[in-house]
Amino acid sequence: MAKFKDEKRGSFKVFGIEYEKEITKRIPYDESVIMKEAIFNGEEASISKNSQYSFIEHLVSLNKSSLSKIFDDIKGKFYFSRLELKNGFIKDFETIQLHFKAHFNYQLMQSAISVDGQEVGQIYFSCKNDE
Repeated sequence: MAKFKDEKRGSFKVFGIEYEKEITKRIPYDESVIMKEAIFNGEEASISKNSQYSFIEHLVSLNKSSLSKIFDDIKGKFYFSRLELKNGFIKDFETIQLHFKAHFNYQLMQSAISVDGQEVGQIYFSCKNDE
């Protein structure tokens, strides 16, 4: 379920229904291409738009890399779980900045998102242990 708000229709919800059909197509992207210009400083990370990839691809790659550096002792993988944007999806940007905010028993990680100097929302990743 996703909640949206626009000027014409106001607030509305969109529901997705899960079904048993197997996913047959994924479009991979090279995170290393995106991450070549990323800057990490403790619990903060930033990146300038540097490829043909989308905002969400830049954002997810940056957050995954940032969490991997912050929690380098965790034996597991980070998975994109949730995105909260104050004003909807972002089509164009110059820079994305992330600031790690909190973890919930090391299973759910929260980071604040800023775009071009303005805070725009939160991103959450979950961590699944390899064990």
